[in-house]
Amino acid sequence: MPSRATLCRILLLLLAGFHLPALRAQTLQLTPADMLRRAVPGQPAPARAAPKAGQQPEKPPAPVIEPVAQAYLYLEPGQARFEALFDAASLMRMLDPSAPLPPALDAASGQRLLAALAQRAEAWCQVSESGVLLRRAMPAPALLTGRPGATLPLEPGQEPPLGGVIVGLTWVFDLPPSPEEIETHWQGHLPGGGSLPVTLFYGPRSEASTPLTRESATLAWKNLGRLPAPAPLVEIPAIHATGGFRLPLGFLLWLLAGLLLWLAARKRHRHRHHRLPGGIAPWLIVWAASAVPLWPRLPLSLPGIGGPASGITRPEQAAPILEPLLLNAYRAFDQRGESAIYDVLARSVHGELLRRLYLETLQALSLEGREGARVTIQEFSADVDKVTPADAGFTADCQWTALGTVGHWGHTHTRVNRYTARVTVSPVEGAWKITALEVLETVRL
Repeated sequence: MPSRATLCRILLLLLAGFHLPALRAQTLQLTPADMLRRAVPGQPAPARAAPKAGQQPEKPPAPVIEPVAQAYLYLEPGQARFEALFDAASLMRMLDPSAPLPPALDAASGQRLLAALAQRAEAWCQVSESGVLLRRAMPAPALLTGRPGATLPLEPGQEPPLGGVIVGLTWVFDLPPSPEEIETHWQGHLPGGGSLPVTLFYGPRSEASTPLTRESATLAWKNLGRLPAPAPLVEIPAIHATGGFRLPLGFLLWLLAGLLLWLAARKRHRHRHHRLPGGIAPWLIVWAASAVPLWPRLPLSLPGIGGPASGITRPEQAAPILEPLLLNAYRAFDQRGESAIYDVLARSVHGELLRRLYLETLQALSLEGREGARVTIQEFSADVDKVTPADAGFTADCQWTALGTVGHWGHTHTRVNRYTARVTVSPVEGAWKITALEVLETVRL
């Protein structure tokens, strides 16, 4: 009979036979680095060997990018604005097909892309009216994120993945006051399937057009009275002078005529050694009495003598004058072209304030600092809190709120600003005009 020690050896050999295939399979699946890590606990795996001389390093996989191609044609009084959106990757491939695409767009690469597109894309878009090419401004490229119809500007310092970057290009053209037929000619980038869908916006309406392609690169649109004219200016109340000094011109002229007649008669009678019947006193009294009915005739108002000529001393008197003046100052920027804006703005503003208000308002109404996309004021209201007489006019402490909208990149932006200011209004060449403006506070609602 085997001893106890021999039975134990046999039992261990049997157990080792059952587990040997599983251990062998597990061992075959381990890499040398894993085996080394298991052999020496806590030891990191050895670094991957560097590529040999002449051997190309492994390239990272190219990012998967969804193509973007969408355009918008905004038709406004005096202006046509064509905007196109493309994914940044397709534009980078177009500019340099051999360069690899980066996984993310850093600030330096973004600026190089915009600079290259500003020169390359100038001739991509042309707009004509009744066969006549319109003057255009240089294209303004911009980096955006999101998707067409829901974009946001790229923030400074932001480095998003290349697949999330969209490049927007804008061309601005000057339209005549009453255009008949507008044609848009596209000779630019056509990624993906080689077509560029276009959506038209005119007034409150919009419509989708046939996509632009290499074979059909022209989009025609007939006005037919569908393009609305700029909003008309608001009538400003006339000046009614209630203060100042009123000179009785008719009365004074009658007295002057009597004096001249008396001098002539006195000279005649003195030459003949005669005197007026009854003397001079009765004659002058009768002449002055006849001039009394002429006192209210031909009155002459002299502002600046005896107090303010306007008589505007209460807020309810100043509001009907100030509100149209401020609204018309905004309405001036519905025009296109510096001279046209100045002509309308000068109806409400006078003096050195004209130039300053032009620059400040133009900047405030330009979306994202781009003069082409300009806010149009839809609603306006003003409240006057206090009125102080000033020279021939008045100074009003007031507040006003301006609500405006602008279409850009396929969606509508709304701006509501509230201003607190001190405004001086004076009569200039027979009309009320703003002659001084001090903005005390601006709030973006």
